[in-house]
Amino acid sequence: MDPDLIAMELPETSDSPPRRPRYRGPRVSMLDAAIKQLLKEQPSQADSSYNSEWREQHDLNTLQHVQTKCDSGDTLIIVNFPSGRHVDCKWQEWSSKRFTVHSEKLLATRSKVFKNLLSPERQARFRKRIELERPGEFVPEKFVIDLTPSVEGEELAAQLMELSLPSGVRDWWISKERLGISPYLVSGHDDYCPRHNEVLIDCMKTETYVEQDLGDTLPKIDLADIQMPESRAIEDYCPIRHRVNIMRLILAIEGYDLVLNSAPRVYTLTGVANILDCTDVIRDLVCTWLMAEPNTEFIDINTESALKIAWTLQLPNVTRAAFRVLVVEKALDTLAREPQAKGSRCTVFGRPREDLPDDLQTVVQYAALKLVDRVQQTLAWLKSDQFYDLLEIQEYQKLIRIGDLANAALANSLPPSANILASEAEIARFIRLNDLRSLFTALNEKLLEYKEWMVREALIAAPNNEGQRDLDRDRRCYVPRTDWNPTIAIYGGFSDAQRILTPCFWEDLASTPLAYYKPGCPDADLDELVDRFNATLNGNIQYLYPNGGNEVGFDTPGFDATEFRRQLSSALGVLWKGWTRPDLEAPLTRTRHMVLALSDDEFKYLPLWAGGLDDGTGGVFDAVVPDADLGPIGPGPAYHTGDTIATDASSICQSDKTPSQVSTATMTAGRSVAAVPSNAERSTTHDGMSVARSHTMSTPSVVMVDRPDALDDDDQEDAFEFDDSDEISEEAWSQVEEP
Repeated sequence: MDPDLIAMELPETSDSPPRRPRYRGPRVSMLDAAIKQLLKEQPSQADSSYNSEWREQHDLNTLQHVQTKCDSGDTLIIVNFPSGRHVDCKWQEWSSKRFTVHSEKLLATRSKVFKNLLSPERQARFRKRIELERPGEFVPEKFVIDLTPSVEGEELAAQLMELSLPSGVRDWWISKERLGISPYLVSGHDDYCPRHNEVLIDCMKTETYVEQDLGDTLPKIDLADIQMPESRAIEDYCPIRHRVNIMRLILAIEGYDLVLNSAPRVYTLTGVANILDCTDVIRDLVCTWLMAEPNTEFIDINTESALKIAWTLQLPNVTRAAFRVLVVEKALDTLAREPQAKGSRCTVFGRPREDLPDDLQTVVQYAALKLVDRVQQTLAWLKSDQFYDLLEIQEYQKLIRIGDLANAALANSLPPSANILASEAEIARFIRLNDLRSLFTALNEKLLEYKEWMVREALIAAPNNEGQRDLDRDRRCYVPRTDWNPTIAIYGGFSDAQRILTPCFWEDLASTPLAYYKPGCPDADLDELVDRFNATLNGNIQYLYPNGGNEVGFDTPGFDATEFRRQLSSALGVLWKGWTRPDLEAPLTRTRHMVLALSDDEFKYLPLWAGGLDDGTGGVFDAVVPDADLGPIGPGPAYHTGDTIATDASSICQSDKTPSQVSTATMTAGRSVAAVPSNAERSTTHDGMSVARSHTMSTPSVVMVDRPDALDDDDQEDAFEFDDSDEISEEAWSQVEEP
């Protein structure tokens, strides 16, 4: 990539908050420059070298000969490699590197780490160390920076936690064949690659695998049919990978092309950039990697890793999309009839879980608690007698008005009595009003019975056959057939509150009013009752006023059952759309079995840059505190919900963890910079889940993911208590009209 490319001022985007120019250079569009660079460096597709291996070789060439590529500058960079034979894809040994860069470019990243490393105090220490290790050596450069990672102490432990690849990231390479993702995005080799010739691009199948012609159906191969080859079993933490990606990051700062061709590389680079406090350098590139369809499925399947990457790089759209999934999954656990088995590593729908850092886990838990409250309030409202009132069904309101008039008229009438003489007219008036009130009461009870039946039917509704196939196919992307449980069976075990978070509940509820002949519908005799009520009303309308008269105050006196159904269907349709059709920030194509429409109340726990209300003071977390074993140690994210411990000893040494599959072709040809616009308008309002309408942010993306095996936290399954009562407060009513 052009050395001047990263020297350009990046435009302000939703994923790149306003900031001062980081590099000196002409003020031109980053997008135009990226496209120009792609066209200049992209080989012809007719060329046999047009593949991921060609890109890897180009990347390796620059890294292995970095001392000749970067031979001008005022700052000497030192990266020492551990002893032993550690080779790359060309079987060239990784050796310690020394190369020069420009201090002004390092400082232009606004990194506090680089600022500290270039300070007089640190420079004196660096030079003193060189004198001790290499007596008499002359270093002509103005500055010296040793970026060799620590090999002991707390610093090493922190870096291990930051850079260890989760299993889903390590194994994402299998998505090339299974999910049709470009090999330029996911099939790249690890930096320590002693078995280069054996590294597979497609999956290794088990002996029992039988190939099937599935057409365009995904996934192409069941996870149970995949055997992980040794050549793809990379370590969760690799010191070679760590050091090589430090060099890649420095080269990116200098303006060299940054090749993002695998999930492990993206994850590692994100961690390295975070450690060196220069995440701006790779923000747009990683965003493009994550948002290059169909690689967006990384967000659906490896949601925790996607959230960690997006949170670190401050990518609003990816953060919000991943946050939706995790909050709803947590709420489903909380609303279950019985708590999930302790230590379970899968969600209720079978998606493998990874551990989140404590601060992110806390944010998810707070938002999930808010969502649980909203679901309970909504369920209580659906089961209450105020159902039609809160939906503002005008035809029902007219019926209630007629009932009120009948009651008022009766209150002003004297009932027939042996002790009171009444005229025949008064007696007739009383009897007719009483009949009208009785019919009103019967009709109102029938409508409430109809409502109860609608809600009851929706709470046991299941997707149709086609819908079941779609949902099951989505889940097969991460659930092997050996652990398979059909989606409809999972729904069958849900509590009423959990059902609110499924799309089939809302679809069934919204479609029922116009389903006149739905089996079991209690409105079979509704029309007859309506006719009797209307006939009685029309014959006695003059009695509704104590002083006579025939004006009821409505254009059409009487109750119109057809219009009632139409209005009810329209109102429920608004609810259905609000709960099941949010404006997603990323195409979450494998999570259609859950309702993902969060409200502002749930999103408020996100930072300001992600459209939330957390300004870093912790004030947004003060109102409600979820249970935790250790107790609070401060407001907000400082509230820890459990110990963080390593659950896999291999996090510090070599591991036989299996890798993953993957790839798909994209128009970026596997390049690290994608021609994706990043000038989306920022907005802090959200889905139509709150009373006010909102607009979601749309973000550009760049994507390349690396997969670190994060140290596991002790999984503390917090169970939020909730009230099953049908009673709801006045405040609750204002929150349920639209989710």
